[in-house]
Amino acid sequence: MSHVETLSIERRRSIDPRIFLLTLGTFALGTDAFVVAGVLPAIAHDVGITEGVAGQLVTAFSLTYGIAAPLTAALTSRWSRNYVLVGSLLLFCLANVLSAIAPSFVMLMLSRILAGIFACTYVPLAYATAGSLAPEGKRGQAIALVVIGITIATALGSPFGTWIGEHFGWRQSFFLVVVLSGLASLGLIMGRLPKAAAAPSVSLRTRLEPMLKPRLVLALVPMFFCNIGVYAVYTYIAPLLHLNLPGVDVSGLLVLFGLGAMFGTIAAGRLVDRFRVNRLLMLFLSVLIVVEVLLALATAGNLMVALLALLIWGFLVSVVFVPQQERLLRLAPQHAQIMLALNNSMYYLGIATGSAVGGLSLRIVDVTQLVWIGGAGVLMALLLLLLSIRIERKADVVEQ
Repeated sequence: MSHVETLSIERRRSIDPRIFLLTLGTFALGTDAFVVAGVLPAIAHDVGITEGVAGQLVTAFSLTYGIAAPLTAALTSRWSRNYVLVGSLLLFCLANVLSAIAPSFVMLMLSRILAGIFACTYVPLAYATAGSLAPEGKRGQAIALVVIGITIATALGSPFGTWIGEHFGWRQSFFLVVVLSGLASLGLIMGRLPKAAAAPSVSLRTRLEPMLKPRLVLALVPMFFCNIGVYAVYTYIAPLLHLNLPGVDVSGLLVLFGLGAMFGTIAAGRLVDRFRVNRLLMLFLSVLIVVEVLLALATAGNLMVALLALLIWGFLVSVVFVPQQERLLRLAPQHAQIMLALNNSMYYLGIATGSAVGGLSLRIVDVTQLVWIGGAGVLMALLLLLLSIRIERKADVVEQ
């Protein structure tokens, strides 16, 4: 075999560099989704609102994402995938320009809604495009590379955006997202994505078909309540840390949460291959309840204990997602794509509800008391999981 032929084979086997541009896009989206929590006190002070009201910016983005995801997928399914992919990322970039220059809270809220719409349009198409760009045998790696952009955003993007917001103003945090998403958009335009035909049109009714089956709905809702519990606390983590560790740079602390999330994502795949997913979910949710309840105490006064608590918390928050996906695939393999899409919607609807619940709770309780509400949300997730497992076991017995 000639040297030229060898090089040609190696190129076909290597990861297409355009996949990294897709990853940059998901990194920008992930940074945007979580950076608001880090600069929440600054936004509230500058706009003249309470931190509880400012937290509803997270609710707006996540609620829009959760509700709009199946709708935008159905509405754009007949359009050219490449146009929708690049167009949604460009519009997401412009939505963050609006966030950065918004003269009022109303305009800021509107910009978060628009960002949520364009984000939920981009992400599933980025996964599909990465798969089509991948060489044979590396499709899974390519898609995982795009997924990890969101995980890295939790570990690095959000803390860095928070640091920028703390030192240069919260508006600059949104301009960071503008730069990231703008670079990704420009790169994808210049990279000339291969032409892709529109995907087969799938009606909204077909996409929501699993929601008509009670046992599948019951399998989906634990993720919803788990994220209520997590984001009732995480959305207001900056005021909590400012109270318990005055003078400490919050952005540095959030890096530990993000690193924990990265470790959780990496570990989850291996754990799912070795252990039963039901047992993993029961174990992780049980420990997460304890960690959430003790979080206010763990972050009070002692910096090293706080760092360890945030690392463990980030790990537990992240590690439950993969076993949940695997469980859904096993329960309804015939609805695999739709179940995963609905699970993603439940994920963001849980974030939205959690941030709303936390904001409303701050009207009557201190920020340190949010951990009890968070623990209750995760406890509900565990109880619903146990009920779902019991029903599935009974169904298996009847079928046998």
